[in-house]
Amino acid sequence: MSDLALLFVGAVLLVNGLVFLERVDGKAAIPVNLLTGGLLLFTALLQILEVDATSPDYAATAFGAAGLSVFGFTYLTVGGNSLFGGSGTALGWFCVWAAGISAVLAVVNFTFTGNVNMALLWSAWSVLFTAFFLALTSSAVYLTKAAGVLAILQSVSTATIPALLRISGVWASTSTLLIALVQIAVVAAYVGAAIYWRKAPAATMA
Repeated sequence: MSDLALLFVGAVLLVNGLVFLERVDGKAAIPVNLLTGGLLLFTALLQILEVDATSPDYAATAFGAAGLSVFGFTYLTVGGNSLFGGSGTALGWFCVWAAGISAVLAVVNFTFTGNVNMALLWSAWSVLFTAFFLALTSSAVYLTKAAGVLAILQSVSTATIPALLRISGVWASTSTLLIALVQIAVVAAYVGAAIYWRKAPAATMA
């Protein structure tokens, strides 16, 4: 995933997390979802068209384009769903597929490219898409709010900060252990938020 694309992934995760927490209206988030989704898909298309299918670099490029496309289609679907007033159920099931692809990309980065740091990020995104699935296919408000917390925390820890570190050239030397510990803490915060809002009285859920 390109540095610029990763930076914008962070921006949209933040906005969509606030939508889940009902701090931002879903319709207000339509433009940022459509614009970023379109940007990611356009970038993915350029990447794959620039490499010949017989090139030794084709597999790595195709996997990179696949990663961009996962988020691109997600954001376009979120924007379209809000625009046309969809229930979100289909988007939730799409997120199951996205979680699976993210898990595959985590394995690819760990074994094929040897990029352990990105493997950890894709593992974290697999958890994120799973949380989106649970929130969008369930009527449980606590799952929706917890997914919002996870999206906001990941917007910073898996996208914005890594993108800035990559742009500055220090991402490769960033501690793998530190990245793993941060993501464990983020998942723990998600679980804690779900438990808190599940037990909270209905009046405090707003």
